[in-house]
Order: sequence, then structure tokens, then C-alpha cells
Amino acid sequence: MTTTTTNSNDTANTHGVTDDETQSFAEEMGTLVFQSALMQYLAEADESTATEFENYVEQNVAKESFIDDLCATYSDFEKILKDEIGLLQSEIKEIIPDDEDEDEDEE
Repeated sequence: MTTTTTNSNDTANTHGVTDDETQSFAEEMGTLVFQSALMQYLAEADESTATEFENYVEQNVAKESFIDDLCATYSDFEKILKDEIGLLQSEIKEIIPDDEDEDEDEE
């Protein structure tokens, strides 16, 4: 039997998922999307660009503005990242309809 404990900041939302679980899931999805874009970019880049990109990531990953700076410096990566985000959003909409869509279905 699995038990779950929650704290006062960990309330269930309308889908029966806690705020902490939602935050954790969002962080995991963000990481997966970033990794997917990263792998795609590196696969398409020539060797010198890939090396330069990897060095940039290693040197700047701790910065608060890392993603914004990375996208500003590597516009091709930004396009890939935006495409990956769009694909994830489309998949999520197929699985979990918007609350507005649910409201329209009830009418």
C-alpha cells in the first residue's frame, strides 16, 4: 500500500493532482524538452559549432538568464526549442483538454 503525505502548501487541484506534483511534472517536462532540443541541435551542428555550443552551456548553465542568453546566442537552437515546446503543448492538449473545452462540452 502506498501512502501519500501532504503539507498545507500541497493541495489537490481539479484533476486530483497536488500542486507539488504538478510543479515536479512541469520541471521534468521542461528538462525533457530542453534535452530533446539540445540533442537535436547537436546532431545537426557541425563539429566546431557543437563544441562551441557545449562549452557555452558548461560555462553559463548556472546563470539565471541561461535559457534566454542561450537562445539569443544560438538562434537555431531557439527555433528547435520552440518547436519542441509546441509539440509538447499539442500532445498535452490531446491528452488533457483545456478547462474551457470541458465547459463547452457540458453545455
